[in-house]
Amino acid sequence: MKIVIVIHSVCGNTYLTAKAFQEEFLKAGREVSLLRVADPSWTEKPDLSDKAREVLSAMRALPEAKPNDLLNADMILMGSPTYFGNVSAQMKAFMDSTGGVWFKGQLVGKKFAAFASAGNTEGGGDLCLAALHTYAKYMGMFSAPLPVTTLPGENVNSLGIIQYSNGKYAETLDAKTSRVVTAFVHFLATRF
Repeated sequence: MKIVIVIHSVCGNTYLTAKAFQEEFLKAGREVSLLRVADPSWTEKPDLSDKAREVLSAMRALPEAKPNDLLNADMILMGSPTYFGNVSAQMKAFMDSTGGVWFKGQLVGKKFAAFASAGNTEGGGDLCLAALHTYAKYMGMFSAPLPVTTLPGENVNSLGIIQYSNGKYAETLDAKTSRVVTAFVHFLATRF
């Protein structure tokens, strides 16, 4: 199974979640490409920790996603920071750039999953996930739910994973998100 992960990340939080997905899919024996959308206006804050600077450097080194990168995938994952309860403008621009792919029906039948980052639990991350799944539906893809039984005793969003950043630049992935990614990949790799 070939998997393509397309992200937009500014502070590195969405990137760290994507990297965890990539690592877990590789452990499951899947072929994975991790790509970022174009972000010509991105700038780095001058007062970052060395670890945050390392995360952002790795993120910026990812290849830039193009619509044709989606064509050979069996499963597509998309991740975006949450801006005003929606995907970022940069992710939306990438989604819009796939109009030709949509017109030809080239993503029909592919599998899809989503993840997001948000400043806090009231940041609209669930709406961002819904926007990503709406895109997938219009493209004719099958959306993978995140079963609420993925981690018994812990709350998870059925639309996907939300990494809460509290507005900070990323240095590491929080433990719960890491556990949910591992469980979600197991579900996707064995049942979806």
